[in-house]
Amino acid sequence: MDNAKVNTVEHQTDIYQDAVVFITGATGFVGKSLLEKLLWSFPQIKRIYILIRPKGGVTVQERFRGFLQNPIFERLKSEHPTQLKKIVHFSGNIEDDNFGLSESDRSVLCAEVNIIFHSAATVRFNECLKVSARVNSQATYNLVELCRQMPHLRSFLYVSTAYCNPGRKYVDEQVYPTMPPVDWRQFLTATQKIPDDYLNRLADYIKGPHVNTYTFTKSIAEQIVNAYKDVIPIVIVRPSIVTAAYREPYPGWIDNIQAISGIMMEIGKGGISSILGDKDLICDIIPVDFVVNAMIMMVGKAKLGSLSICNATSGVTNPITWQHLGELTMKWSRIYPTRRMIMFPNFKYRCSAFKHELAVWVLHFVPALLMDLQTLLLAQKKRLVTPIAKKFRQACLAGSFFSLNDWIFKNKSRFHFKEVIENGTYPTLYWNLEELDYDEYVRRHMIGINKYLHREKFSVDSNKFMVTRIYWFWIFLHLIFYMLLVYITF
Repeated sequence: MDNAKVNTVEHQTDIYQDAVVFITGATGFVGKSLLEKLLWSFPQIKRIYILIRPKGGVTVQERFRGFLQNPIFERLKSEHPTQLKKIVHFSGNIEDDNFGLSESDRSVLCAEVNIIFHSAATVRFNECLKVSARVNSQATYNLVELCRQMPHLRSFLYVSTAYCNPGRKYVDEQVYPTMPPVDWRQFLTATQKIPDDYLNRLADYIKGPHVNTYTFTKSIAEQIVNAYKDVIPIVIVRPSIVTAAYREPYPGWIDNIQAISGIMMEIGKGGISSILGDKDLICDIIPVDFVVNAMIMMVGKAKLGSLSICNATSGVTNPITWQHLGELTMKWSRIYPTRRMIMFPNFKYRCSAFKHELAVWVLHFVPALLMDLQTLLLAQKKRLVTPIAKKFRQACLAGSFFSLNDWIFKNKSRFHFKEVIENGTYPTLYWNLEELDYDEYVRRHMIGINKYLHREKFSVDSNKFMVTRIYWFWIFLHLIFYMLLVYITF
């Protein structure tokens, strides 16, 4: 792309004025939140393009109509319904060559797009290396190559992860070499030429300190993005553990069970009694609306020849320990219980893998098997609990690397955000992480889980009798257990 044609941020009084935006991963958690916020707070935006792929026999047009029915768009529909008309969808898939775009759609993107938010990714920790490389690394390369054909591109924002450098204790806002050293060009070539099974077997040797393919392939993607900083104006945002919204679009809004939100949901149901982790370490969580606001403000820092990075994290400015987060989760799940509660919410962190596994079998699988046995004997139309217990056991194990270690993520970008907010450039944005009240936030989070994931109508006194009954049953079981223990011992 001709450098003379690039309209860098330095020459833009408002980078979003009459802008045409392209969002990858718009149907995901962060992408959806970003799309809604842009439509809500930036009426000066001209158009927003998104990619949607056919899935499960449902056409792209049907998926798009269903997408617009998502609860996240409720306030737009009630107050600014015309804004939704700015969304234009293309049929495509980030995993395909040329994203599966038709020649005409590709031409439109190249001719019109000013700002790109690249948030599409597979966030599954246990994803095979081949798939993770194709989605997180190869797709990023394909997109930056496509940017060469975009003469009006003002800014390209890549959504990475704060954990893409797990071998480093202190992580500054800069791109680090991969550990172990991996040339991204050779890596992409290898993923295309080496057979899938063989490549996946090599994963443990290639990843180095990375415990999963997600952080490794995101690290490779950062190398790719960094290599193009002299060609296109690029910035990177690295969120830590993204959780439910603090304020926008609605307090507690959440629409997936990835990472900690799924664990908090299961704790609220009483389905988790043990977590492998160090309770005294920092749990670096960041509400999704803070991530979105960071993305929106970072776009303006894109400049040819340099690469600005934001660690969108909370650990430096407003830390919370795993123990405190767990206590608040149990507190508010008991005050606002879900109808899906199966046991009284109570769990403990354990650093010993052996003690954790023993607790899982005694406190998770034995009760789950008994409940499923009752369901089968009584021919009840209930969902079996044991498969769910197995699923969340794997989720907890996959996340144990993060609950047994912590990092210090430096965040100088917060000073830039403060300046942008104070000078009134974007009056609807906020980044007051220092003032985040975790007690109030977890309250909103647990209400959001019940409302948006369990789809239950919220009221202060809902399900109180049920949690009381489950509590006394829980106490009764403990009394029986200790009486049997005393009887056997003596």
